[in-house]
Amino acid sequence: MKKIKLIFFGNEQLAQGIKAKTILFDSLLASDQFEICALLLTNPNHRKPYAIEKSAKAANIPVYFSKNNDEILETIQRYDADVAVLASYGKIIPERIINAFPGGIINIHPSLLPKYRGTTPIESALLNGDTETGVSVMRLVKAMDAGNILAQVKVKITPDTTKQSLYEELAQAGANALIEVLPKVVAKNASETPQDEAQASFTAQLDKSQSQLQPALKTAKMLSNEVRAFAGFPKSKAAFLDIPCVVTKAHVSDAAITELDLQCKDGKYLVIDRLIPENSKEMDAASFLNGHKK
Repeated sequence: MKKIKLIFFGNEQLAQGIKAKTILFDSLLASDQFEICALLLTNPNHRKPYAIEKSAKAANIPVYFSKNNDEILETIQRYDADVAVLASYGKIIPERIINAFPGGIINIHPSLLPKYRGTTPIESALLNGDTETGVSVMRLVKAMDAGNILAQVKVKITPDTTKQSLYEELAQAGANALIEVLPKVVAKNASETPQDEAQASFTAQLDKSQSQLQPALKTAKMLSNEVRAFAGFPKSKAAFLDIPCVVTKAHVSDAAITELDLQCKDGKYLVIDRLIPENSKEMDAASFLNGHKK
């Protein structure tokens, strides 16, 4: 069977502040249906090597940091690829590059589009306390996250779901759907569903100004959602025993369990389960109190 030739755009880091994994890339690499011809990445200043860059080089797949669209077009034309896959590329792709592939460019987006278009869909689902989200496989078009849907997979969010675990689950679900859909795209018999623009919602960028926990202004549930959504970046910060800390795990309770717990706007408490004191390692609340309480 002739393999489908594809080019991969992006570092597939579908959320900020997570430990990046190469689930999509490795799944395509492991399948006998595909040949990954090249990996295209953006090249920010002072970058560290991406995890996906290491995976590509280990598999002897060429890695390119193209500086402009003409250079990108020149790169992809030398491989005569059938289709491209894009996951967290970080730059707008013009139509002339999309159209350079017979099958177009297929995008993986970690939400049930048209909900949560934009750059922070995983964080937004956690921040809003959703009990369900998902991943969409869609055609890349000029408008942001607006292409026809080729496949969607729903994923449950539980109180134990972390940003890291949700990212990994969505990436794996996306990989499985992508492997099923790509041959149909190349054969031009894939089923496509236009998005309902009236239902579209958009996510906002996260920044460090959001990191400070504000129990007087927010409910315990809101802060619990922030701790999960802001894990890694922008983080959830508070001072305990006059020591600046990052809260890494917390839950809602009707009563305080330790003196670290924060009474919130609704009268409930944000119970601090785990935290990282300044210049120290992550620990549970009891260890923090044992080590720092005078």
